[in-house]
Formats: sequence, C-alpha cells, structure tokens
Amino acid sequence: MAAASTSAVRAELAGALDASRLAREAAERELHRSIAVRSRAAETLERTAERRGIEESERVRLRGEYAAADRVVAEQRAAVEKARQFERAAAIVADAFETEATSASPLAAALLALVGSRTKRARPRRAAA
Repeated sequence: MAAASTSAVRAELAGALDASRLAREAAERELHRSIAVRSRAAETLERTAERRGIEESERVRLRGEYAAADRVVAEQRAAVEKARQFERAAAIVADAFETEATSASPLAAALLALVGSRTKRARPRRAAA
C-alpha cells in the first residue's frame, strides 16, 4: 500500500513546479537588475576615461565598482541557470509521475513514499507551532 495518495503527490509536484517557476522568475529579475547596475557603472567609468582632472583614486574606485557589479552579474547568471535546471527537473519528474502514476512503476511508488514521509514529518511541526 502506498504511503500517500496519487492526488497528494500531484499536489506536491504542482507546488514544486510553481515554486521552481517563481524562483526562476525572481532570479531572472535579479539578473536584469544587476545587468542594469553594471551598465550604469560602465557608463560612469567610460565618462571619466577622457576627462581631465579626475584623480586616479577616483578611477580606481570606479573600476572597483564595475568589477563588483560584474561579479554580481556572473553570480546572478549562475543563479538563473540553477533555477532553470531545477524547474526543468521538477517538470520532468511531474511528467514522469503522470505517465507512471496509473501503473505499478517503481518511480510512482517512490514518489508516493517520499510524499508520505514528508507529510508525516510536517504534521508534528505544524502541531508544535
């Protein structure tokens, strides 16, 4: 006998798909924001390149700001890729479950057991809260 119902697994998978989509969208927004910050830092740095009378310490500071903004963009790109991979994985698992849910497949049984074990662990926490 399965530890959880097929509908419970479907609900868990739907929740995972929604959460992964929201995480990806948030990561993409942060990436776009960080690209804009880096662009502003680059424009400021470029405006000072030909300007006379600017101290070298100011140029060093502006280069540092650009480098920091560029690092943030790289980190955000990695976060977006990770979120996309998780979203794809959640979709693959959900699709596989839907395909296998009506059979006696090991995948469907494993997902049913997983959701059942998570449900059992979550109930005592909710009661304590």
